[in-house]
Amino acid sequence: MSQRPLRESNIELLRILSACGVIMLHYNSVKNGGFAGAADGSINQFILVLLETFSICAVNVFVLITGYFMCKVNKRDGLKPLSLVMQVIVFALITVLAKRIFLHQSSSIDDLFEYIFSGNWFVYVFVALYFISPFINIAWEKLDVSGRKLLIGISFVLFSVYPTVIDILKYWSGRQLAGSSTIGIDGAQAGYTIVNFALVYLIGAGIRDMDEKHVPTVGHLLFWYILSILVTVAWSYADGIRAGKNIYDTIAWNYNNPLIISQAALLFMMFRKIKITNNRIINAIAGGTFTVYILNLRLVGFLDAKRFAGGDTPLLILHIIGSIIGIYVFSYICYVLYLFIKRPIYKMISEKWYRNRRFTV
Repeated sequence: MSQRPLRESNIELLRILSACGVIMLHYNSVKNGGFAGAADGSINQFILVLLETFSICAVNVFVLITGYFMCKVNKRDGLKPLSLVMQVIVFALITVLAKRIFLHQSSSIDDLFEYIFSGNWFVYVFVALYFISPFINIAWEKLDVSGRKLLIGISFVLFSVYPTVIDILKYWSGRQLAGSSTIGIDGAQAGYTIVNFALVYLIGAGIRDMDEKHVPTVGHLLFWYILSILVTVAWSYADGIRAGKNIYDTIAWNYNNPLIISQAALLFMMFRKIKITNNRIINAIAGGTFTVYILNLRLVGFLDAKRFAGGDTPLLILHIIGSIIGIYVFSYICYVLYLFIKRPIYKMISEKWYRNRRFTV
């Protein structure tokens, strides 16, 4: 196995845009968010639905980037996932204290657990993927080209296409169909699972192995990406038309949906073709994406998105742009301050915990 390659600024730029996409998702979905304020059939609703559709592949993009870079590295360090979880805990505690001191709001232990766990589900699924991925890599390396294509094809059908068909049947029939999914008795869980993460990781590994001359042109990739976006938007509206269903309650935006996974892959391949020299500014800004991920959910609730979604369209667009930039900048500042405090502490931990911390397969 080769060493982990140097960071590629084109991919780091995609990482930044994906973090902005996560902010957009929460801008829409939090209590009193954009979806709660836009009138049915309005242009504001269409804008929010369109931006939701562009953004929904963000989580898959992050995992795909992980697969692309880590499929060639079989060394794992226990300090890395620990540092991710510790960052979640530190900012959760700071949030609770800030609410008490500045907003004079009381917080219960349940609030703290929410800040540490439910709002950051992806951290724990990612940690699981981090530890099992070397074994996935070993199996991947043993396969020839046809075997790798077959593995991705079978996995895509079993863990994306088929579960989505089952979800559609459940959605439109109103029946539970418990136990009919290949992922779990409760179904695909909208892709919030290690199964979906492992599938997208494999796709990232597959893209890395693709011969550059076999990758479609940016024009072809863009065509299929836009077509997929349009189909997803139409799908979300079609689900919304169904009696008794809200337009935002849709299978179209499930992480395991074949269209959403495909959008992540198409977007990644387009950015892979962009040639950006090693840009220190982009790389530095991209370093804060994890902090953006864990902090934005705590911040979007202060944006009053519901009011802007029910108002003038130009103001809504300006508010969305300003909110995304503002949250990213604030989160990045928090990330820099966190690094300043973290480095001496983690240096001490690293020096103390040097045995049984790493493994290689």
